[in-house]
Amino acid sequence: MRFLFYLFLLISVSSFAKEVLIENGLKSVPVIVGDEVISITRNQDRKHNIMKFYQGTWRGKIQPLHPFKSPLVETVAELEVIDYIDQISHGDDSILIVDSRPQSAIMITGKIPGAVRIDTKQLLSLEDRKSAFKRFNVAWKDNQWDFSNAKTLVLYCNGFWCGKSPRMIRKLLILDYPANKLKYYRGGMQAWRSVGLTTVK
Repeated sequence: MRFLFYLFLLISVSSFAKEVLIENGLKSVPVIVGDEVISITRNQDRKHNIMKFYQGTWRGKIQPLHPFKSPLVETVAELEVIDYIDQISHGDDSILIVDSRPQSAIMITGKIPGAVRIDTKQLLSLEDRKSAFKRFNVAWKDNQWDFSNAKTLVLYCNGFWCGKSPRMIRKLLILDYPANKLKYYRGGMQAWRSVGLTTVK
C-alpha cells in the first residue's frame, strides 16, 4: 500500500515538472521587440486557466474559417503567427502584426509581442488612411495607392467570435490591398491566451 502511495506521488511530481512546450522540442522563441528581447513561451503553470475576460461563451458572432471573397487571404494559427514574429525579429521588415482592437481591450488582455494597434476607424478618411498606410509601406502617388512594396499584414482581434479583423481585412480589400499579403489570425487573442502564450501591454 505504501509502495502504491509513493508511486502515485512520484507520477504526480513528474507530471507537474513536465515542461509545457509550444510544439515538440520547442519551449521558447526569443524575439526582439524594439530594444527588448522577449521570449515567447507557454505558461508553465499546469493549474493556469484562461483569464476571466475570455471565459464567457455568449459574445459575438462566430466567424467562418475563411470569411473573405478572395481565396488569396490566408487564415493562420498560432504557430504561423509565431513564425511571422520570428521573421520580423530577424530583420524582415516586410511583415507587420496588426491588433485591430480598441486600446481598452489591449489594456485588459495585453497583445501579441510586436503587434501594433491599427483599427478600421483609422482607414475611414483619406488622411487617416495615409497615416495607417505609411506603416504598411504603401505610398500615395498620383492620387492613387502604390502597393508595390506593401507589407504582409497579420491581423487579429479578440477571437473567432470577433468581427473586427475580418471587417478591417474587407476594408483593405476594397482599397485594393493585395489579398495575398493579408493574413487572418482567426483565433485571435482568445486562442493566444488559451494556450498560455506570452503577451505584452
